[in-house]
Amino acid sequence: MYEDHPVMNALLQQLRSLNEQYSDSPNELNRYRVVRQEQLIAQWAPGVSVAG
Repeated sequence: MYEDHPVMNALLQQLRSLNEQYSDSPNELNRYRVVRQEQLIAQWAPGVSVAG
């Protein structure tokens, strides 16, 4: 249902970017940002799995 939605695509792109930042520099702040983005996606699109 959300696969081609522009908001979902933007949220997922941001999550990918944050995951890259966390991979490059694993610290508490970057981890917090990843978790917060995952929570935002879960709120916006309940039932969509973003675990990777």
